[in-house]
Amino acid sequence: MDILSVCKSESGNEVTLKTDSGYFNISKADYACFLKDSVGTADISEFEEHLPIFIPESAVNELEFFAEKLKAIKYAMYILGIGDKSEKQLREKLKLKSYSPRACDEAISVLKKNEYISDERYCARKCEILANTKLFGKYRIISELFAKGISRSLCERVLEECEIDFEENLNTLFEKLTDGEIPETREQKKKISDKLLRYGYSYDEVSELFFRYGDY
Repeated sequence: MDILSVCKSESGNEVTLKTDSGYFNISKADYACFLKDSVGTADISEFEEHLPIFIPESAVNELEFFAEKLKAIKYAMYILGIGDKSEKQLREKLKLKSYSPRACDEAISVLKKNEYISDERYCARKCEILANTKLFGKYRIISELFAKGISRSLCERVLEECEIDFEENLNTLFEKLTDGEIPETREQKKKISDKLLRYGYSYDEVSELFFRYGDY
């Protein structure tokens, strides 16, 4: 395959290579890597002065990968523009678009390096939302975030660092579930207790709450 011409974007961050087989859009950084590893020169000016240049099949494969990688990065940025995603969620989105495992890995690596994604930052935001908006307890939060690809250890550490008043949230949830009326019968207490446990509060937390409102 022959590279016929090179055109740089206005921002200078992307390069379009025109070949006899079509166009390839790659990043400026990958363009430099492509020249060094696949063509054997680090001098961009010298390379462009001698166009058109024939490149071997191995170089074509690498060029195709760099083009796929850039597409994966752009799609990932589009997804992140819609809403926060954990690394696992973003990787699944990329796989659904049929990007190769290598392209997914490289795209994720670039985004992490440039701090577009951070599981710790994502976890902290989600902990705040789940606790203060949905009134979830620690156990439910850990379960929800684990399903999104956040490790239990990271979630537990973030919850320790977050300034969330789970006791106050539990009181608010209790009043919401009981409409402000304290359950009196054992059946009523069990029904409310089961709901609080499903919200992610521990048996000890729920028991202490009921003790504050009378013997349980």
